[in-house]
Amino acid sequence: MWQALAAYAVRGPAQAALLSFSTLLLSLLLPPLAVISNAVIALVWLRLGPVKGATTVAIALVAGTLVAGFSGNPFTPAALMMSFWLPVIVMAYVLGRTVSLNLAILAGGGLALAGVLIGYIVLDQPSESWLSMVEKIVEATKGETENDANTQLFVEGLADVGKWITGFSAATQLVLAVLSLLLARVWQARMFNPGGLQQEFHRLRFGLTAGVAGAIVLVASVVLQMELLTNLAIVVIALFAFQGIAVLHALVAQFKMHVIFLVAVYVCLVFLSPQSIIVIGLLGMADTWLDFRNRLSAPGGSN
Repeated sequence: MWQALAAYAVRGPAQAALLSFSTLLLSLLLPPLAVISNAVIALVWLRLGPVKGATTVAIALVAGTLVAGFSGNPFTPAALMMSFWLPVIVMAYVLGRTVSLNLAILAGGGLALAGVLIGYIVLDQPSESWLSMVEKIVEATKGETENDANTQLFVEGLADVGKWITGFSAATQLVLAVLSLLLARVWQARMFNPGGLQQEFHRLRFGLTAGVAGAIVLVASVVLQMELLTNLAIVVIALFAFQGIAVLHALVAQFKMHVIFLVAVYVCLVFLSPQSIIVIGLLGMADTWLDFRNRLSAPGGSN
């Protein structure tokens, strides 16, 4: 089914725009479909090029504006759509130009880090803005629910973790964008280069410069205990988690281990977050210096 959707998307910008826009709308009911919408956009940029990719986005934005035309501000949905698609567009463009998955994902990570920095430049203290927004929502619904006491406890608890929301939001968008890009590459590989993505992903390694920069951010966030650095560190961990996952995939393939090992890893990532993400992110960062895939390579194996 998904392969058929991919084949439909690469027919042209109109078909891709219809598919990406409709799945984005449906994601309001089924959130995982947002990844499909992103992946369609990425696939068009990868397969049909930037011109047709930009045309696809433009058609979808016009459709979103028309659908929302009855609202007070019809351009708001288009702005939200563009902000949602922007990370995967940037990564797909970089991947198309450089044919490097490493650089593409690094570009997405850089965009996420820039988003955190811009948030602190524009809002000064984004955590206070998040908390103020939640408090306004609670105030507007006060008296409409029997659980006002529980809601107030939730707001108080949010105040404790609110300082991390900016980083978590940026990291979440990065993860969704990277997953979408990888899904687009799966579709592209199956249609035009079977088996190519596996080798590409197994070799995923961001390099010494990225590793050193990431390590500096992590150490500084622990030592200085600054809110901005903590939020940047969250994005760094999410970014290097992909290198950590690539290490695990490569080692499982090298040692011909059962796939249940990878299933267990993904179960931990889903149900034991954020602890498991931190562990795998640190694994990915450590691989920058220790190069586990070569050090632990099985006799006669290959990456």
